[in-house]
Amino acid sequence: MALIAQASIQAVLDACDMLEVVAPYTTLKKSGANYMGRCPFHGEKTPSFSVDPAQKLYYCFGCGEGGNVFTFMEKKEGLEFADAVRTLADKYGVSLQYEESSPEQERRRETRDRLLALLDQAAAYYSRYLQESNSAAGARKYLAGRGFHEPVINEYRLGFSPASGASLIKAATAKGYENSELMAAGLILERDGRSRDRFRGRLMFPFTDHRGRVLGFGARVLDDSKPKYLNSPDSDLYHKTNLVFGLGNARASITKEDRVFIVEGYTDVLALHQAGIANAVASMGTALTEHQLREISRFTRNIFLAFDADTAGQAAMLRALEIARRLNLSVRVIQLPQGRDPADLALAVNGAASFSDLADHAPSLLEYQVQSTLAASGLESSQGRVRAFSALKQVLSEASSSIERDEQLRIIADRLRLSPENVAYLMESAPLNDKEQDGGTRQRVLSHEEIAERSFLSMCLANPGEARRYLQLMNDAHFTTETSRSAFNWIKERLVSGKDESGIDAARVPMDSKAREILPELVIRSRTEESAPQALPEYYFRLCEAELSRRISEIKSKFGDSMDEDTGDKGIGDAGLKELYRLETRRREILQVIQSGSWGSA
Repeated sequence: MALIAQASIQAVLDACDMLEVVAPYTTLKKSGANYMGRCPFHGEKTPSFSVDPAQKLYYCFGCGEGGNVFTFMEKKEGLEFADAVRTLADKYGVSLQYEESSPEQERRRETRDRLLALLDQAAAYYSRYLQESNSAAGARKYLAGRGFHEPVINEYRLGFSPASGASLIKAATAKGYENSELMAAGLILERDGRSRDRFRGRLMFPFTDHRGRVLGFGARVLDDSKPKYLNSPDSDLYHKTNLVFGLGNARASITKEDRVFIVEGYTDVLALHQAGIANAVASMGTALTEHQLREISRFTRNIFLAFDADTAGQAAMLRALEIARRLNLSVRVIQLPQGRDPADLALAVNGAASFSDLADHAPSLLEYQVQSTLAASGLESSQGRVRAFSALKQVLSEASSSIERDEQLRIIADRLRLSPENVAYLMESAPLNDKEQDGGTRQRVLSHEEIAERSFLSMCLANPGEARRYLQLMNDAHFTTETSRSAFNWIKERLVSGKDESGIDAARVPMDSKAREILPELVIRSRTEESAPQALPEYYFRLCEAELSRRISEIKSKFGDSMDEDTGDKGIGDAGLKELYRLETRRREILQVIQSGSWGSA
């Protein structure tokens, strides 16, 4: 697919109103040159989310999320970069220009666009057939009998496929589509040299991506025919294990409420949506995959699992919980009454209230696992209590909060009739992992070196004139991470060369640059944090001292294995000793400068 021209990307950036883009997700109030509000990426009571409207940047001092207006759209709307640019271009009336692409790239783009158009028209064909054909009367009666109304049927574009063997083929070829395209879209079968519709006499559920584009279909029979469900085959467009049913319909509600209900079946989603619970999606069967959870986590990290209470549903629940733990998602388990599924509950009288009440009291991942382990262990016998004790050590080791762990320990102690010594043993065996209580990944703790490096770079942006004299004397070795080094090089190139006399336009960082990860933080800190006049030179010398210390340690480590225990110098040689002496001397000089504050003396 042709790339969007860089000039067009910049035109979109210039046209955007950052405050207007962020406004639907949080309330912002002016604070100096920037605006502050509660972070839309994590729950918080005290505003720590800062927006720089001039640079079109944002940064949260609480969770560390940061970026420009395109990054914000990508993360909050689940878009790829190009789609974020197109969305904002449409919003602000910017006409996009594209770079020239190869004939092969154009061919692939045109092929993909035609297949997407074909699938969309197939969905429209099935939908009209459901609404208008006498042959679909049974399907309409089935939906009405299940309690589904026309608005939700239309919103999810439900349809019905004719029972005859080639109705869709005739309709599609009349619009200029070839059999090869119908085959690539998974709409037909070819046997014995003859083509026929893949889906015949079935209730049709379009499968869409998060943007609402039809990529495939799920088809259900209304009699005892086999198979009961038939899906589109995997193709370049459709992969069942990647898609989440209803995500395109639920995306806005998921983002607004910052939580999602995951159920097993398509009709569960329809029933919940009809009952007013619009942030529900289905796992395309009981096998919720890591791809699906990653897709969902683009819009929220707060997952509520509402699988059936039968054996298969509970087994699927446990598998999903393991995946969610690996992804550091906040998971709660809605415990449905035995023999009821979400559709039954939602379509009953006061169904929405009943479901919401279950959600409000849904146990956390840790609570659910403790309850499940206790229930499955047979606590009536001493052997069962021993089994539970052993299993619960592992469960407690996954706790993300000491408060929650201690609360569950009290429950366990009461149920297993444990002694204080045994409770203490459980606590020692269950160290906390590195996850937040709400399931989000805890912001990585920065080393002292990284904190100093970021502080120095933000001060350089705040004082570009003074910063040049220090930046010219520095190189990659003064920074300990790839991200910091990339940001340093990008800032140095612009300030030292004079390309950016007034500072840095962080929105112009190349997409493949690691500097993008921290530049929003650095720019916003440079505009919001005040620093003493001596802070910039002090941080410069501290970085120099740290760099010298690393070089000294490296030399000592290199020759450590061959050093004599008595003299300490065997194997280093004269050159090595001279280099160590030089570095140690320079390091002591810099430490004296830092202690005295005489920055001009070094």
